[in-house]
Amino acid sequence: MKKYFITIMILLFGTLILAACQNSDEADNYEPPKVDLKDQIPIILIHGSGGNASSLDKMADQLMNEYRSSNEALTMTVNSEGKIKFEGKLTKDAKRPIIKFGFEQNQATPDDWSKWLKIAMEDLKSRYGFTQMDGVGHSNGGLALTYYAGDKTVPTLRKLVAIGSPFNDLDPNDNGMDLSFKKLPNSTPQMDYFIKNQTEVSPDLEVLAIAGELSEDNPTDGIVPTISSLATRLFMPGSAKAYIEDIQVGEDAVHQTLHETPKSIEKTYWFLEKFKTDETVIQLDYK
Repeated sequence: MKKYFITIMILLFGTLILAACQNSDEADNYEPPKVDLKDQIPIILIHGSGGNASSLDKMADQLMNEYRSSNEALTMTVNSEGKIKFEGKLTKDAKRPIIKFGFEQNQATPDDWSKWLKIAMEDLKSRYGFTQMDGVGHSNGGLALTYYAGDKTVPTLRKLVAIGSPFNDLDPNDNGMDLSFKKLPNSTPQMDYFIKNQTEVSPDLEVLAIAGELSEDNPTDGIVPTISSLATRLFMPGSAKAYIEDIQVGEDAVHQTLHETPKSIEKTYWFLEKFKTDETVIQLDYK
């Protein structure tokens, strides 16, 4: 009798394992249905290094529930082979849908991220008909979006919000202390690339650069020099339709949570939904 009982238990355990594997495979292969949303402009949220598709959940929640900017959200995570994992779906009633985007290789270079982002955006165009998008990127997520902005890929980037993004890398000696800068002590290869390819940016692009400054004596957000986050000043104003800077000062302007501060979320909402211009606007917010 014991032998039969053990055999039954082994078979039952094997069935449970098989079912779990099948459910896992189904989740990995899940694709949301195609819906015609070609008249909508989605908001893409991208994390920084070490983050994931949930890193900007707080911003997504407030944009949806407090500001009513969007009514539906979708999560996408792409791996280094370009395979996309989806969570959730969009319906025909989606308004300004939020796409929370993640990279499985979350320590890869922003340039690599931009290549995987391109694959994902092509999927979104095919699936929903999007031709334009607005992008918000924290740290290296802002850099990935900037690389993407120089591409001719559709959906095109209409608005870019870069929060604490290290355009001229992290070395304070490369960036200096004077926030009214018109040039850098030393331009890194990445910065040289952006300057060289600035003409590739769409003339209709609108840009908001948000930087953190812990204090006047410590012009960094604890990781990224303030000037590095504002180095977009040296290549965006001559190319983009609008360029705006916002500096947050104080102990709350720390890099890891700069994208979650009430001011960052409020400023992002204003820029995405309220800021309108028919002519070039350059607004530099330094002391």
